[in-house]
Amino acid sequence: MKFKNLFLLLFLTIAAISCKDEAKKDENGLQNEVAVETSANTFKVTLDLVAKSNDDFCLLYTQDGSLDFKDGIWKEVKGSINDQTIEFSLPENVFPTQLRMDFGKNQDEILLKTVKFDYNGKTREIKGFETGVFFRADASKCSYDATMGIIKALVKDGKKEAISLYPNEAVMKAELPKLK
Repeated sequence: MKFKNLFLLLFLTIAAISCKDEAKKDENGLQNEVAVETSANTFKVTLDLVAKSNDDFCLLYTQDGSLDFKDGIWKEVKGSINDQTIEFSLPENVFPTQLRMDFGKNQDEILLKTVKFDYNGKTREIKGFETGVFFRADASKCSYDATMGIIKALVKDGKKEAISLYPNEAVMKAELPKLK
């Protein structure tokens, strides 16, 4: 009888540990997404892109309308010449007011095809020229041709800069709340 109770207790402990959210924060307090369960109250950003080099991408967000990006989700990306789908899931019940995408330090260029926002059963997909309405290049580090979807790293003093797209604040402020 004691063996059965011990076995049951061990089984329940292992089940409880394996089902927990495994998202971890790095030294900057940014979430590294490992296995985050999503619900209807989880804001998701899905990117369809081509990134040729292995890298770490980050989706940063604010909830107060500012561009003071302190919270973010990291994703490890394997380089490929083919299209990839990369999904970022914000913590449950977090609704962003501004979004910034950092595409790592190893990319010469990225081909960004679509960006899709999902929240509570509502979806907004942007592609082509419209991505340039929602996002702008960090002009000190990269260039962005929204009509072609090409984001290119700039080279300064022989060093390749990291690629980042910042929000067009007025557009994000007006469009993201439509998903609520």
